[in-house]
Amino acid sequence: MYRLAKVSGIFYVILLLSLLSSCLPGRLQPFSPHITGFEKKELNKAVIYYREGDSISEFTDIDSLICQVEESHHLQFQRKVAFFVMNSEKKYRHYTGTRARFVAQPLYGRIYISPRAKEEYRADLIRFDTYIKHELSHSLFFQNVPFIRLLNYPGWFLEGLAVYTAAQAGTDGYYSYESVEDTIRAGYFAEPRDWGTITRREGETVRQCPLKGKYHFIYSEYAWIIHGLVLDFGEDKFVRFLHDSLKTKDFYALFRSTYGIDFDEYISQQMP
Repeated sequence: MYRLAKVSGIFYVILLLSLLSSCLPGRLQPFSPHITGFEKKELNKAVIYYREGDSISEFTDIDSLICQVEESHHLQFQRKVAFFVMNSEKKYRHYTGTRARFVAQPLYGRIYISPRAKEEYRADLIRFDTYIKHELSHSLFFQNVPFIRLLNYPGWFLEGLAVYTAAQAGTDGYYSYESVEDTIRAGYFAEPRDWGTITRREGETVRQCPLKGKYHFIYSEYAWIIHGLVLDFGEDKFVRFLHDSLKTKDFYALFRSTYGIDFDEYISQQMP
């Protein structure tokens, strides 16, 4: 009965958020089933929302990128991916609550693209395809993991997987795997557990990492861990672990049962 009441309570919270967000524009918009104020272009696997007069020419091949992400994760999107191409930084921050250039939001897995991101990929300063595949990895997770499970899912794994599957390490300021190892040897390491979850804030080794542009290193470090798992144990076992992690409550117990080693011990063995 307790579990049923807990699930029912979560359902009503989500329902309340949806009802509120349908009436209140802004920060709750990512959770609203209703979308207003945007032009819309429907594709086979995506819906692009944009402001009148804005260009969305970069999204011509977005269906192909979505297929690539489904293939790399061996998972399928449950619904069309919604992209929001914003033309105001103020509105972007109001909707998303972040200054990051791109962000995928939980529940529906909607992806928001800031004006700064548009300027940079249109000037060829960053790789559009790579960043989009990163966010698609998050969106795919958000569409396949129950919301209650997602609240405590290890954030380091989400970010590491996104960088790894997008082949983002070594591009646009992100560290290559070799550079990650060199940096670890120099005494820098962000404990994976310190990345936190949606409901738990970052820990000390993440907050106090002194590296300039530290998130480029930290994201790449977490991708390096996943890269190592695939090299050490094979892709098939990793995919099985990935899929099982969507359903289990204890990520680290699953790691131990899948790989035959405690996660922290594995990390200790991997240190260069």
